Amino acid sequence: MRTFIFDKKKYGFQFLMDLHRFEDNPNIFFDSKPHTTDFFEIMIFKKASGSIELNGRLLEVSENSFFFICPFQKKSCKISLTGIQGFHLVFQNDFLADFFADKLFAYRLQYFYNTQHPQYFQLQNADYTIVQFALNEIIAEIENFQNENFQNDSFHILRSLLYFSLSKLNRLYSKYYNISSNILSDIVIYKFKELLEQHIRSVHSVEEYCDLLHINRHKLSAMVKEHIGCTSKEVINNRLLQEMKMELRYTGKTIAEIAYILNFSEPNNLTRFFTKMEGVSPSAYRTKHQNDSN
Repeated sequence: MRTFIFDKKKYGFQFLMDLHRFEDNPNIFFDSKPHTTDFFEIMIFKKASGSIELNGRLLEVSENSFFFICPFQKKSCKISLTGIQGFHLVFQNDFLADFFADKLFAYRLQYFYNTQHPQYFQLQNADYTIVQFALNEIIAEIENFQNENFQNDSFHILRSLLYFSLSKLNRLYSKYYNISSNILSDIVIYKFKELLEQHIRSVHSVEEYCDLLHINRHKLSAMVKEHIGCTSKEVINNRLLQEMKMELRYTGKTIAEIAYILNFSEPNNLTRFFTKMEGVSPSAYRTKHQNDSN
């Protein structure tokens, strides 16, 4: 599977973010084959048609639609370039961690690493206009790099505009799915999300995550319920299910091999878990989606 790598030296020095308008980019490319990136993406479509398959969900691209993609998540795009308008914002995790002096910043945003809701939503025109203004200002500052008009306050302006854009989108996304928009919740919540990404292939129980977080189960469950809207176990199970789906859809590994790499004691336990969660067996799921691809 192809992995797109971030170009760190595009502007002649290391700068781990970029933003452009689709209509201004002659090299715009949407790969119709499954692929990943080593960076975060926010695809913003003012006008477009087509679809994006992300984390096993087929999502329609329509007016004022936003797609949020985390590093190494698998996606494929079938999008018409005719009349396309919008923005493509990309950045690496180190950029957010350094820019905002917060290594967990990406985990504060509800639209990243969310297994309860699609990493997608659609805005009304008025809200889109507000976000569009900030993005246009970011592009203007980035263009200073290319035009050698870089000013001492450019990074401060970029930091402010980007923080506003990401936080505003977090508020709008949270409102869309009726979940908490608080990005200043207890740090345990964000650490829990980070640990899930690091350990989901080997750690599946609430108790084990509580040990890693040095917190009791009752407190973690209450915090997760308030911020994410479901139980800690549901969050873990949904993330584990997502990992299984990606293996079934995009690799040729056997059920036994997948059970081994996901730390199930035997293949039957994986099959029972998957069938209970998804309503079909792993083999039936794989066959269906292989047929869809064909």
